[in-house]
Amino acid sequence: MKIAALQLSAFKGENEIKSYLQVALEQKAKIILFGEYLLSPFFKKFENTKKSLLIHSIQSSNEQLIKISNSYALTIVTPIFEVVGNKIYKSIAIINKGKILFYRAQRLMPYEHWNEAKFFANTIPKNIKIPPVFSMGGLKFSILFGYELHFDEFWLQFKTHQVDCVLLPSASTFDSSLRWRSIIKMRAFLNNCYILRANRIGQHQDEITQTLWNFYGDSLLVNPNGEVIDCLGDREELLIVSLDKKYLKQMKECWQFR
Repeated sequence: MKIAALQLSAFKGENEIKSYLQVALEQKAKIILFGEYLLSPFFKKFENTKKSLLIHSIQSSNEQLIKISNSYALTIVTPIFEVVGNKIYKSIAIINKGKILFYRAQRLMPYEHWNEAKFFANTIPKNIKIPPVFSMGGLKFSILFGYELHFDEFWLQFKTHQVDCVLLPSASTFDSSLRWRSIIKMRAFLNNCYILRANRIGQHQDEITQTLWNFYGDSLLVNPNGEVIDCLGDREELLIVSLDKKYLKQMKECWQFR
């Protein structure tokens, strides 16, 4: 079974997204994963803006993506700004043929320089719930935001529910690629599962610190033995990879971690 990860800096238009969806379809991918803050703007640009001014553009962008999905036999998994009333939630949307399922982040960055917890309306539960699990091609998939990768509770849930592949959109920066690779490889190995990461590219000029943040890409697939199978560089690219059910079974039987 083939799946894809789209590595972009920002949403550039309907035609560009359609062209990548078409390529993924032609390569027989069944799922395409987008990185964080690709369809939605990087939240720090709007920290001091009234959220009411953003809501209309967010809703328009979401409706456009749902409309596009009707034309492709693909499951689109993408981080998105979910609007309910006058509140904005950080969510992942699973979209298939116009039907959409939202997962709201349960852990948000609370740091002074990157305070998603303050910006978004998400509630932070004491006890996390398993993100949506869905089956395709004889494999079980689930989703997780990049920051949530660090919390053991999610991975215990994935192990309990026998998740075979975790789809991980991220927006990593600050020269952290080696650390992220190490954590992703560790998680994949200990859960004997595949992890597909879609990281964004591009830059953000931070006004407070007067520093330039570089989103470095390095979207990748890690196998159930904790090995990087394929990866992208730091440019606009589409990664298409294959998941091997036979190899997955061999690793589960070999290590017996789940």
